[in-house]
Amino acid sequence: MVRLKQFQDVLAALLMARQLRRHDRWTRDQLRQHQQLMLGRIVRHAASQSRFYRELYGRQPPIDPVQLQELPITNKRMVMDRFDDVVTDRRLSLSALQQHLNSLQEDECYLGEYRVLATTGTSGLRGLFVYDRVAWRIVLANTIRWNEFADIRPRWPKRVRVCTIGADNPMHVTRRIPESGNVGVFKLRHLTATQPLADLVGTLNAFAPEVLHTYPSIAALLAEEQLAGRLEIHPRVITTHSETLTEEMIKRIETVWGTAPFNHYGLTEEPHVGCDCAAHEGLHIFEDLCLVEVLDSHDRPVEPGGLGAKYLLTNLYNRVQPLIRYEVTDLISTTDSPCSCGRPFARITRIAGRSEQALILSTSCGGEVVIPPLALPMRLEALPDIVELELRHAPGAVALLIVPRAGADREVLRAKVQAEIASLAQSFGAEAPCVSVEYCDQIERHDAHMGKLQLVRRLEER
Repeated sequence: MVRLKQFQDVLAALLMARQLRRHDRWTRDQLRQHQQLMLGRIVRHAASQSRFYRELYGRQPPIDPVQLQELPITNKRMVMDRFDDVVTDRRLSLSALQQHLNSLQEDECYLGEYRVLATTGTSGLRGLFVYDRVAWRIVLANTIRWNEFADIRPRWPKRVRVCTIGADNPMHVTRRIPESGNVGVFKLRHLTATQPLADLVGTLNAFAPEVLHTYPSIAALLAEEQLAGRLEIHPRVITTHSETLTEEMIKRIETVWGTAPFNHYGLTEEPHVGCDCAAHEGLHIFEDLCLVEVLDSHDRPVEPGGLGAKYLLTNLYNRVQPLIRYEVTDLISTTDSPCSCGRPFARITRIAGRSEQALILSTSCGGEVVIPPLALPMRLEALPDIVELELRHAPGAVALLIVPRAGADREVLRAKVQAEIASLAQSFGAEAPCVSVEYCDQIERHDAHMGKLQLVRRLEER
């Protein structure tokens, strides 16, 4: 039964993808008209079918045309605390869906209808999100569309070999999408990011993928293995997801495989927020399926190009768990200037980490300076003797875990790291923090975080 549902959903997604491709040729005016139509539908549905939204909007539900900026802001804690009231199917409850996740093996649907996903809780609160089959078909259709952005298409009779590297459990989106879509269109192999690097190398050598979907940090490590002669693969396309793709990672991947990676940005709440096109001029936001509002710390709109303190996500198609003006603490900047590819969508031009991971340093006057989370690791990555790093911090203190390049002088590297941190602090008008450096052969990846590298985190986190 699970396989039958998968075939039905993938077939429907293939048909839906044709419609989504037409949206890529819309004008901005056509896109805005579609957004207003879909926004009105999802808001009216939420106000009438969700107790949470009915109470949130009060006795005067929003009227057409819906003014998005006038609606209240929601967040993960609100949605999780009132989960049973947020969902629009009274058969769904948080406790029952959690039990379903505990027994999940492949692509099973709750009540034969609902796919359930969970966040890793890296922001301090675990989230649970549910999609009915119509919404999930849209997710799969958009998967097909963004694959085509990177020129990944089916081929017969010799199927394209695609390797995905992500989470080990189908409750996580990086495992669920390949699990759900694996009906034979591609020759697919899924590996987990927590596998030993030597095992990944051995399997990849045997499989010889033409397409590699993986975390940026994994792609960078695999590039090092290729340089060392242990890995011998020649992927035509490399796509990255789930972590920040830095300029140094891009350089490393391009140097080794001669192709720029196609980056992808998604959430459990919206698996496809945006992705690269062949022009690599920023991540196209799929604005026909979601709305993104970049705000400052006072909930005011940020001008295009400015770095926000958060953004608000509105999912336009998930009717069973509506997410309207839902706060995401990722720091992003966007632009609506045209891309050379001609698509009408606004683009994400920068992702600077999560606001709660920002580094706080003191000034000589007794004040404080907030430094974007990724400013420091991106600067340190430029040091050629660093293969991989993880940064933990508290006010006035930075602790680094570093995988050094073979043969690197560790004391010289330590001094360079400390000098770079002091220089960065000075450029922000702050005092240099206390810095400790620890070296290791490999940074451990944990199942609880989908095997993702936590590039930046608080010093007290373990």
